[in-house]
Amino acid sequence: MSVKRFFIFLCALILPVMLGCGCGQKVPREVARQVTWTGDFKTLQAEAETHAGEFVMVGGRIITTKNFPDKSEITVLQFPLDASNRPQPEKPSGGRFLIRSKAFIDPEIYSPGKLVTAAGRLAGAEKRMIGEYEYAHPVVKGDFWVFEPRENSFPRFHFGVGIGKTF
Repeated sequence: MSVKRFFIFLCALILPVMLGCGCGQKVPREVARQVTWTGDFKTLQAEAETHAGEFVMVGGRIITTKNFPDKSEITVLQFPLDASNRPQPEKPSGGRFLIRSKAFIDPEIYSPGKLVTAAGRLAGAEKRMIGEYEYAHPVVKGDFWVFEPRENSFPRFHFGVGIGKTF
């Protein structure tokens, strides 16, 4: 009987920890609470100079990562964030933005195609050419988090009845 109680105790102790690790968000809640601007990305892009200094959180898919002598920069194609602050690439994009950092950003770690969420102060916008078109990129200076791709994100359940034999 004591083995059964031990097993129940062990399950009651480990199960909540395992569930908490699988469902936790990567962006710390303290960071998410600092956000002072919550409008849509198109407005942010059009009025970046007006909202400069606001604490924003935006995310998307990395296009390029470049390093310069005095800064590093990630160009991101924006996608809306879900409830866990993860970009949703299946939703329509609002445009591009830049993440700036004074630290070195390794282009192999932050490679094109990876999903990223940035949180920090909006530093206005910088106009750059995309082909022959001049395009305003909002600039975010702060922290960022990369999300690994989800593979088969649907819940996995298995239920089986039968007799099996393994050799």
